[in-house]
Amino acid sequence: MRLFNLSSRLNKVRIGIDQAFTFPERFKGTIVEKWANYWKGLFSDYTEVAVGIFREAKDNPKKSLLYALTSYGLYACARKNPDEEAFLRQFRTSYNEMILVSSELQNPASEDYIRRLQVDLNQNRLRFLSLWLFTIVWEDLYDKDDCTYPAICEYTKVTYWSFHEQIIDIGFWNKFWRLNWKLINYDVNYL
Repeated sequence: MRLFNLSSRLNKVRIGIDQAFTFPERFKGTIVEKWANYWKGLFSDYTEVAVGIFREAKDNPKKSLLYALTSYGLYACARKNPDEEAFLRQFRTSYNEMILVSSELQNPASEDYIRRLQVDLNQNRLRFLSLWLFTIVWEDLYDKDDCTYPAICEYTKVTYWSFHEQIIDIGFWNKFWRLNWKLINYDVNYL
């Protein structure tokens, strides 16, 4: 079933725009005419691109579907990319659940991880790096506001070669996965 012929409709719109906008003699050769010609050319270029996309989609529907699904998947991942506020919310929720259990009954690995995050948060050493699809939480060596020489010296900063050692968590799809994984079994029944 053919809903409409896109290229013929766009050509009719282009012809209608050309006929509707005719310049008086006083605007011929001025910047106004050049500006209007620029926008007409831009409109015609984009209509040709749109027609080309629809033609290619009609010729190769599987390829078009694959591109559309991939694009939508990347868009959905980008929309669900967690930020610092989501990390703090998930950390507080996990911490509140964990403190309801007696300290003798807590999993030592979960307790150490929570304690490490608490220290980093209190010392303002956690950094968040959003990479559009996911967020990396990493631990810096010094406070953000620290102005001592070791904190501002370029030779004592975290290098690119040792950056992977400082990564604490990775956030994807509105969840920070290591925090979630470390606190699955936080009570006496841990495995």
